Amino acid sequence: MLTLNRNIETALRQNKTVNVMGSDYALTGGFKEFVEFSKSWETMGVDRYYGQADKGTRYRRYSDFDFNPVTGELNQLSHRAYEQSEAHNAYVGGMARHFDDIGADVFNSPILRALIRLDFDVYKAVLPEELHTVNWQCQVHQIRIEIKPGAQIEITPEGIHCDGYPFSGVHFWGRHNVEGATSKIYDKQSNVIDSGTYLNILDTTYFLDRELQHYVTPAINPSNSEMGYRQIIAISFSRPGSEHDIID
Repeated sequence: MLTLNRNIETALRQNKTVNVMGSDYALTGGFKEFVEFSKSWETMGVDRYYGQADKGTRYRRYSDFDFNPVTGELNQLSHRAYEQSEAHNAYVGGMARHFDDIGADVFNSPILRALIRLDFDVYKAVLPEELHTVNWQCQVHQIRIEIKPGAQIEITPEGIHCDGYPFSGVHFWGRHNVEGATSKIYDKQSNVIDSGTYLNILDTTYFLDRELQHYVTPAINPSNSEMGYRQIIAISFSRPGSEHDIID
C-alpha cells in the first residue's frame, strides 16, 4: 500500500539519519483510508503537560505495541504512562505523563500499519539479520500543535534532546498558518548534522535516536485572526531487556 521509492540504506548507516521527501513515497490504493487517517488528528485529547497555554495547545495520543515484522501483526499493549528522565527531558522529565491511547480507528487503519512496516524495513538497514524476524515493541506518538493568531510557540520546549529510542521515524502530516518549525538533528556534542523544514505530508526524518539529538525551532503563526497548526506522527522501535532497549 505504502512504499518508499528511494534507497536510503547507505545514508542511514553512514550518517545515522536521513531526511525523506513526501514525494519519495507512493500510495497504491487506500486513498479513502488515507483521508480518514489524516482526519484522526482532529479528535485528540489535550496534552496537559505542554504548557504555553497563552500561545497554543498541544494534542497527543501515545501507545505501545508488540510488532511482528514477519507477519505485520500488531498488538496494542495496556495503557502506560510516558516517562523520561530529567537528563533526557529537562522540561517534564521525571514525570509520569498520561496521554490518550491510540484509539481503534487509528489502530485499525491500514495506513498506520503500512507506516509501521515500512519504518521497520528502513530500520533493518542497520540491524543484524537475525533481528529482522524477531518481535519488537513499537511506540507511536500522534501529535498536533495549534497556535494562536500572531503567537510564537516552542514545538519542543525541552530544547535539544534525545528520547532514548534505538530508532525513530518522524512523519509530517500537515501545517497551516505556520512559519519556522525547522527540524534539526545534532550529534551528541550538539553540532547540527542535518536540518529541514517539513512542508508536504509524509516529509520524514529517520534517525538513530539514542546516538543523536534533535530539536524543532519555534513556530510562528503569521495570521492575525486564524489559528495555525502543525501535526506529526512519530514511530519508534525497541526491544526491552536487550541492547536495543530504550535508554534513560
